[in-house]
This record gives sequence, C-alpha cells and structure tokens, in this order.
Amino acid sequence: MQETREQEAARRRQENSDSNNGVGAAAMMMEDFGIDTEVGGTSGMGEAALGAYREMAGAAMSLDRPDVLYSLMLLSVTHTVWYTAGVRDRYNATTLLGKESASGGVNTLEIKEALRPHLAKLIPRLLRACNDPNKQTREQMSALWTGITGGGAEARAVITQHLLTTIDILIQDGTSKLWRARVGACGALADVIVGRSWTELGGGGAVIDDDEIVVEGKSTPAGVRLLQLWRVTTRALDDVRSAVRESGEALARSIRSLTIRLCDPSTTDESGRDIYRSSASRLLLEKESEADAALAAGTALRWLVKHGLNQPCAEATGCCVSCLLGIVDVARPSTLQPVLSELIGSLIMAMSGLEPSALNYLQVRAAGNDPNGLGVDGSYDRLERLRLQMAQTGPIAGALTKCLEMMRFMSLDSQKEVIPHIDSALRCGAGFATRAAAADAVSTLCNTCPSAFKFTGSSSTNSTVRLLRALYFASERERGSAARDKMTHALGSLAELAPGSSVRVLAVRACEKYSASMGSNDDPAARKAAAGCLRSIAVRSSSQFSEGGSSDIWCRRVLPIAFLGQKDEDSKVASLWKDVWEEGGAAANISGRENKSFGVLLQERLLPYLVSECIDALNDVSWSRRVAACAALIDLTNMDVLAPAPRPLQSNGTGMEKDKDFLLRSRRRAHASNLLLSTCVKLIVKSRVWTGKAELVKASVNIAGKWAALGYLDDGSNWALMEWDQKEGKESTCSWVPIMNKVGNWNDLISGDNWFEARDKKAKDMDMNDDVTMESVPAARSVEGEEEEDEPDDTKLNFDDEDKISEDEGAPVISELIHVNEAESLFEGTVTFSGLCRALLEQTIPNAKSSSLSSIDDALPYRAASLQGLSDLLRSLVVYPTEEVDYDNDHRLMYQKYLYTKLAPSLIDLITGDGSDSSAISLRSKQPPLIVARSIDCLASAMWVGIGEPCKETGRVDEYENVVQLSKIFFISCGGKQPAWTVREASALAAACLASKASLVPLRKHETLTALLDCTMHTSKDRKFWRVRYAGLKLLHTLVSRVGSANQHSSVAAVPSNNKCTSNAQADRQLMLEALLPHKEKIIKLARASLSDNEAKVTAVATDICGTVAWWP
Repeated sequence: MQETREQEAARRRQENSDSNNGVGAAAMMMEDFGIDTEVGGTSGMGEAALGAYREMAGAAMSLDRPDVLYSLMLLSVTHTVWYTAGVRDRYNATTLLGKESASGGVNTLEIKEALRPHLAKLIPRLLRACNDPNKQTREQMSALWTGITGGGAEARAVITQHLLTTIDILIQDGTSKLWRARVGACGALADVIVGRSWTELGGGGAVIDDDEIVVEGKSTPAGVRLLQLWRVTTRALDDVRSAVRESGEALARSIRSLTIRLCDPSTTDESGRDIYRSSASRLLLEKESEADAALAAGTALRWLVKHGLNQPCAEATGCCVSCLLGIVDVARPSTLQPVLSELIGSLIMAMSGLEPSALNYLQVRAAGNDPNGLGVDGSYDRLERLRLQMAQTGPIAGALTKCLEMMRFMSLDSQKEVIPHIDSALRCGAGFATRAAAADAVSTLCNTCPSAFKFTGSSSTNSTVRLLRALYFASERERGSAARDKMTHALGSLAELAPGSSVRVLAVRACEKYSASMGSNDDPAARKAAAGCLRSIAVRSSSQFSEGGSSDIWCRRVLPIAFLGQKDEDSKVASLWKDVWEEGGAAANISGRENKSFGVLLQERLLPYLVSECIDALNDVSWSRRVAACAALIDLTNMDVLAPAPRPLQSNGTGMEKDKDFLLRSRRRAHASNLLLSTCVKLIVKSRVWTGKAELVKASVNIAGKWAALGYLDDGSNWALMEWDQKEGKESTCSWVPIMNKVGNWNDLISGDNWFEARDKKAKDMDMNDDVTMESVPAARSVEGEEEEDEPDDTKLNFDDEDKISEDEGAPVISELIHVNEAESLFEGTVTFSGLCRALLEQTIPNAKSSSLSSIDDALPYRAASLQGLSDLLRSLVVYPTEEVDYDNDHRLMYQKYLYTKLAPSLIDLITGDGSDSSAISLRSKQPPLIVARSIDCLASAMWVGIGEPCKETGRVDEYENVVQLSKIFFISCGGKQPAWTVREASALAAACLASKASLVPLRKHETLTALLDCTMHTSKDRKFWRVRYAGLKLLHTLVSRVGSANQHSSVAAVPSNNKCTSNAQADRQLMLEALLPHKEKIIKLARASLSDNEAKVTAVATDICGTVAWWP
C-alpha cells in the first residue's frame, strides 16, 4: 500500500539520521545499483517480490488517479481466490466503477475502455515492467499487459498508435540511474522498434550534425530517434550490471536489423499488398523508399563512422561494425556518396583498431627476439604476414573493397575528397594493418580513378604530393617487409600521377638518405626504403625517367647512385638497385643528349656522372661506400669503359668526322680514368688501413693496367692518335693522360710532384715516424680529409624546392662533351706507373721514413692484396716473345728493366729475410708465408724478356739480375725445408717465368739448369698438394720448350742463308738442346713419374713434356 505523508516524513528523518552514521550513504548506493534490500511486508517479502505492485502504484500516481491502481490490480490477478463468490462480488468491475453490468460479472471491457485515455502514459511503464529482471514482476505485468491490450496484433496496434511517445519515454528510461529501469527499457525497445519504417519513427530529413540533437516531443525527427537508440544501445552494452548488458545485446540486435532495413531501398512498408497496386503507384512507392533509405543511410553512416567505430566497449564496437558492413552491403552507390570518403577513411583506421591486442603482444615479443631488425629467423615477418592475411580476409576489408569499387561511379569531386582521408589514415594509423590498407587503397584508386589525384597548388596544399611524401616516410619507418612492400608499390603507382618535379625531389632525397645511411650512421632499413622507393618509381612509373628536369636528375643523381648501389653489402638492397639501373636506364631519355660515338653501353653514356659519383663515394668517410665505389670501378674496367676506345675499322662518313668522333670518345675515357686513378692513388698512400682498402688497390690496378700500354712517352703513335702530344708553347704533356711510363720518375707519384722525396724530407725534418699524409707535404697534391664526418641532413622534405636541390656541392662533373680547354683545370696531373708501383710496395714494407701500417699482423690481408695488385700491374706491361730483340734500345724493355731494378731489392729482401735494403726496417724476422709467396709472384712479374743479358758496354750483370742467383733463391724457397705449400708453388712458378724470360747465355749454365731441375724434383715429392706438383712440371715444361719442337729443328735446312734472325734463333735453340741433353734422363724420369698422378692437369703437362723430349737425340 502507498505510504501516508506522515510515514514518508518519518522515513526521511530516519534516512538522514542513518546518513550521519554512514548507513544512509551505503543504502543509497545499494538503491542506485538496484541491490535488493528488505523493506518488510507480509511474510518478509522483499522489494523484488513487490515489484508488480510498485509498478502499478507508480502508474496510478503518474495519472493522478489513485483509484486506477485497483483496476490494474483486478486486471493482473491470476490467483483462484479472486474468483470466489464473495471476493468476486466485492471487487468486481460493477462495484469498483459504480455501474451495473449486463453480465453481472467481471466486466474487463469496461475497465479497458476506462483506461484507454491513459494508455499513452501507461504503455511505456507497462512495457518496461514486462521486461523487468524479476520473474514474478514480469509474469504479473505480462498478464496485466494482456488484459489491457489483448495481446498479439491488437497489442502491436496499440503500441503503433502511441509509438513515438512510447519510444521517447523508453529512451529516457534507458539512461535512468536505476538499473532495473534500464533493463526494462532496453528490453521494451528491442520489442517495440522491430519492423518500423522511417515514417513511423517520425520521418524528416537526415541528421548531419549529431552533436546538437534537440528532442521536443512529437517534433523529433526519425534521424534523431535513430541516433538516440544507438546511444542507448552502446551505453547499455557497456553497463556495469550484467543484466543491463544482456538486455542491451537484445536491443543491439534489434537496432542493427532496424538500421539495415531502413537503409535498404528494396524494402517497402506494404510489400504484401504490392499485387493490388498499379505500376505508377508501385514506382512512386519505390522512389519514396529510396529517398527514405538515403536519409537513413546518411544519418546512420555518419554516426557509425564518427562514433560507432570508436566505442570503448568491444561489444558496442562490434555491433557498430556489423551494422556498418550490413549497410554497405545493401546500400546503393548514390546512397553512400555523401559519406563514402569519410567511410573509407574510417574503415582503413578500423583495420588496426579492431585487431586483437594479443597479436600486438606477440609482434612485440617477436621484435624483441630480433633487436637489430635483420629478420634472421623470420619470425617477425611471418607473424606480420599472418596478421595482414587475417585483416585482409575479414569483414572490414570486404566492406573497404566494395567502397573502393564504388568510387569509380562517383563524381570527380567525391573521388578527390577521399585522398585527404587516406593521407590522414596513413599518417595517424597506429598499426601496420591500417598503413597496409591505406597503401592498397592508393594502389586501387590509381588504377580505377587516376583523375582523383590531379590537384593543383604547391606541395603543402596538393593532396597528391602530401600523400606521396607520407608513403615514402611510412615505408622508411615500417619495420615489416610485407607492409613496406605494399607502401613502395603504392608509391610507384602514385608517382605516375604525381607532378614530375615532386617525384624528382623525392628521388634526390631518397638518394641522399641512402648515402647518409652508411658508415657510423648505418641504417639498413633506411637504405632499403630508399632503394625500394626508387625501384618502385622505375618499374611502375618509368615515364618519369624520360623527363629529368633542367638538372637532369635521373642521369646525374639517381642512375649513378643505382650503379653503385648494386654493390651494396646487403644483397636485397643490391637487387633493388639493380632493378633501378636496368629499368630506369632503359626508360631514361639519353639518346637525345649523347653522341652516338659514345657506344651503346649505358655505363659509357653516363660516364661523366658515374665518375662524379664514384669520386664522391671514394672521398666519403663511410668505408662501405668506398668499397661499393671500388667494386663499381672494377666493373667499369672489366667492361672496358675505363679503357682506351676501340679503334674504328672503317669510316661510315668522311675520314675527318670519324676520326673526330673517335678522338672525342678516347679523350672522354682518358679524362674519366685520369680523375678516378688519381683519386684512388691518393687514398692508397694514406696511412690508415680500413676494411675494404684492398678493393681500392684492385680498382687502381685495373684502371692503370688498361692504360699502361699507352703510357710510354717514346711511343708517339698512340699519343698523337689520342692528341696527347705536347701542345705548342707548352713543355708538359696534356694533363688528362691517365698514366705515364717514364724512366727516371721513381720519386714522382703524380708526374713532376716529387712526392716521395718531399715526404721523406718532411719526415726527416720532423724527426718522427708518424704517418705523413699528402696534406702535410706542400709539394704534394691535397686530398680531402677522411676523419671528419658530415652530419646527416634531417631537414623536412620540401617539395617546393623542385630541381634546385640537384645543385648540391660535390665532386666536379666532367663536361659531357669535353670540348673546352677549361676542363683541363679539373685534372691535377698524370699518375706515374713507377710511382704507383712504389706506393703499392710501400704498403707492404713498413720503413722508418714512412710507416704506412700501424700493425703488420692486423694488416696482413691488405699487405697481401697490395702485393697481388703490384703483380697484376707489372703483368699489364707488354711482354715480348723470345725472338731477336734489341735489349739496349727498346724503350719498353728498358722501362721494364728500370722497374725491376727499383723493385727487386725490396722484394728479394722480403723473400730471403736478409734485410739488406737500407731503407727497410729489419726484415730478418720471419715473414708470413702469404707475404713471401706474393713477393715471389711480384718478382716474377717484374722480370723482362732477356733478363740476365750482360751489358754490351761493361759486360757485367747486376746482382739482382743474376739468373744463377735467382734460380738458387727459388730452389731454396721450394725445397723440403719450406713448410708453406703456397711458397713452394709460387717459387716453382717464378722459376718457370725465369726460365721463359732469361737470356740463353746464363740459362744454359750448368748451375742454373741444375737448380731449376732440383726445384722440379722437390715439388714432385709433394704428394699432398697437387698445385705444387703442377707448378714444378710447368717449370720443366718451360725448360724443354726453350729447345723448340722437332719441326723447328727440321726446318733449319730450308732457312735462307741471308735470314740472320732466324738463323740466330735456330742456333740458340740448338745450344739450349745441347745444354739439356745431359739432363735428359732426369727430365724423362720426372715426367713419366707424373703420368700416373691423380690430378688430370698434372698428367696433361707430363704428357706434353714426354712428347717434346721424344725427338731429342
């Protein structure tokens, strides 16, 4: 029963007194959260058991008709006691209403009629009570509801009659502080809104600004009610009470179905009676349905995109996503057009936002197992690819794909609106799934809607340029390979549509980032991102390479960097640069800029720019960049690009024009070789030994070896042909000659600089053994310092610079045609052949005047490489056959003899360890076998044809040219006491070289032949290393070859008496035969013993020896 005023006042006083003691606060909190508290009553019934009575009493009080309570109670009764005769007559409708009934019984119809004016207020309360969490309350109120409305279709008709009022009241109750009210309201709304149309919900237009919703009774439009329902639903799903959440789930299913139904234009309110409608009426109905669907979609999509996907509750977000996907499936492109751009951006952001957090945890753990990001075990990349596959096969990805497919049917303005949203998602996305989805969206739109990327304005306002920049930086920061590949793919597709100046700026910045990510700033990820960016541009937007701007960016900067990048230490990065070189070089418009006489190789067409980039790399502080430049120079040399141009066999035009083209091409190659060789030599003589310096030696030797044959000053034919001859009024030769072979310039590194003498003098004056670099000698050429390191340029990528960034400082670029004489100022002089040989030798032998090695043991690989380079350099000189030669007048042989005289003392000291050279530190300590073997190889390479020939004037032979002494040195080195097989092999091969080049006079001596044959005998005893045995048989084969073949001896009778040259050669062969005949048995024995060797090469040489000796007498 309802409490009186006195009882209410007493209760309030009691509550206030309890609150002072802390009891009232707890009781109020329990009431707010709906916790049952005992309030007394019959048989100690709780509040939940009295819920039906409380609801009916509240309904009666809301009507200001307390007497209605008895009517409600009468309609809700189910107990049999109320149907007994006494009770029935006392509480029937006639007695309560004061009217006589014809039936004389309980007249419920009259009660219904009496309550009909109050249904608008009663229905919300009754529906809420019918969904009360208490079972008894639900049962009693369900009976009351049936009694009032009749249930079924009649009840739904009553609800429809008061639908808007009912929904508005239930929406308010759905946000009530009482959890029981929230449970009932959500349950009631879930039943009420089923199957409703846009008109039934209030009609009206679409709600664009959902932040300013004003509810004013019946004037509230359907869009506002729909958004209010969504707010109530999301709040219920995130409620603290489980009963409210369960009721909210039912409401979520209903509101999802309602929203999708409202957005479906194929749904009509009277679909069951379409057969009775005319075509015009049906068409009108369809148009109205489409209009209502467009309004509903415009309202729902905006809210779902803006708020639904950002809900803190996972269940609420899932419901919103499910509804969003359903709308996308049923809606038409025209319906989605107003919100499609924002929808695409939100779906891209949701790719990572809705991903399970456990996957992020696993990804972080995988990254922790590989802190350097090298991907050794591949766990990080495998997990990343798995996550991307899950995201791309999910429902969000399907909806995103459908939205992107719709873009082609949209207007151009709508297409352009989506670009800033993708850019924002790419920049703000927290997960790589979002960034990968954004990259895929860019690739798709580039193919389907290329016009959408055509914007005007500067880089700060051009959305395409901003997106291009965002893709590059995102790919640079991305750690996983899968997402990075997607971004570079999208970047290449977008570059085809972006302004050419912006793409060129991006390409130059990528090249600078690649160059700066080496050395102490080593960043493999940045190098790979830069290479991948340019590779994507070269492959997917090759048309950009055809226009390099006013500064010719692609040929001057990108392609030279790509040529060096092919030598990157990371094979993956090198393969990317290889694609840039091949694809970009094929697309670059070079034919219009270069002369046809410059060959068909891209390397030669870009030679000036390649030379400039190589010089920059060689002067860089990064060792890895220097090594890459050296490898690139070796490739250019092997392709004969840094070599004399091939002479034309015939002229296609006039002889003068053809010669002019040939001279121009030859001069250009000589210019390039001169700059590169001088730069390499200056780095070689520096004191510091760094990792990869051996490659520098190899590159220098390769370049010098290609031009060594043309470096003789006495050979006027080559110099005149190349226009290298002395110019009128000048004493010196042209400065672009790559290398010079001149007797008497042992102290010159660059022709005329007297560098070695100046260095030694400076070291002596300072009385110290510190490293003397070229900068410390005034007479020497200056070399850029290698200890200072440039700070990386971390400035923001500014696309407004356009092509001005190509004018950076760097090594001078050779003139493309090199016609002007001013180009000579770029060259500092010609490297001398002897100076290069001396520099290589001093890199191996530390001396008191110039200690070039801080630690001999640590620099052993470099010392060996220097000796190997010296050997290859000496072999590049022309070797003449063993015919009649003027040993005293031939300038080539004289120069070889000059080099041998300068190099032999130090090399022999290294071999024997005597340390007799006054300029060397004591070498009596045992040298490593590798150094000894390479020294023997260098000594053999320095020998010239006719070594050991006595001087015609004095009749004497220099001690280092004594063939007998040399043969004894080689015999000792390949003897049984020598443990190193490399030394034994090198000694036998050097002895073979001596036997092939030595003059016959000392070679025929018994001591010489005995020593050489003993060398072969010692090597034949080595059963472990077949290379040693092979070297010994090569020596024996060389000896017997000096005798000649049987045909040469049998043709002596046919030689005319006046052919003096041939007669002398025949006589020399006869004398050599006579000298070897005493050793014939020994030679045959050694050769036959080797016929059964396991190595095929050894048996082949032994067979040749037996065949040559077979005709001997």
